[in-house]
Amino acid sequence: MRRVCCGLLVIGLFLFATAEPAAALPFAEIWGEFRYWRPTLESEIVASAPGSPGDPVDPVSDLGLDKEQNAFEGRVGLTLLGRHKFRIGYLPLSFDGDRTISQTFTFQGQTFTAGDRVITDLDVKILRAGYEFDFFKTPLGFLGILFEVHYFDGEARLRDITSGLDEKVDFRVPVPVVGLAFRAYPTITRIVSVGAELVGVYAGSRGHYVDGEASVTFSPWPFVELKGGYRVIDLEGEEGDDKLDLFLHGPFAALTLRF
Repeated sequence: MRRVCCGLLVIGLFLFATAEPAAALPFAEIWGEFRYWRPTLESEIVASAPGSPGDPVDPVSDLGLDKEQNAFEGRVGLTLLGRHKFRIGYLPLSFDGDRTISQTFTFQGQTFTAGDRVITDLDVKILRAGYEFDFFKTPLGFLGILFEVHYFDGEARLRDITSGLDEKVDFRVPVPVVGLAFRAYPTITRIVSVGAELVGVYAGSRGHYVDGEASVTFSPWPFVELKGGYRVIDLEGEEGDDKLDLFLHGPFAALTLRF
């Protein structure tokens, strides 16, 4: 992550050496964005109970969750003077599985036995709010620093239809992150642009979190943007005997309207 951030900084210093006059910037702009994402799920969960350590469970290979899923996200934002950007976003994710398990494991203090039919629900809601300051901005593009908080509200539920067991584990955690964002316009018409952003945090032995994307944007009109790219979310958290690894990656498309 550190190397990527340094790389973005070098690109910005090279491309955006000349500041854009403040008089050329609109005072305020409101925008809304609708996103479609097709993430691939890679995950491992360990859910323990007092005196009963849990076993690592792969929701895809062990419980039959769909490896790919459709996800829809909404974002709205406010830009002031072209440099100060405030935004919020909401991304709900839901994965379901129904499988006769092939190996015995312990989850939340309960034993799920090989040969039982288990129905699994994994739901994660991500609410994000943040501020971006574009410290370099010219007609060629911008480079900015991001400060955000991503709030995770998740639940993993396992229902053993054979034995009647019904166990779930919840996780709710706010994650403060910092990162960089940039956009560059290869031509003076500004119809096509390339961009990327990366935010994250490292918490040592407790885990890490990264959310990053790269994209190409087509702007047929000043108030409309069509975007396509690739996004990655990598979350790893550990507390006591409990552990959550969540890795999501896949292509996305977006429609942005500016007012």
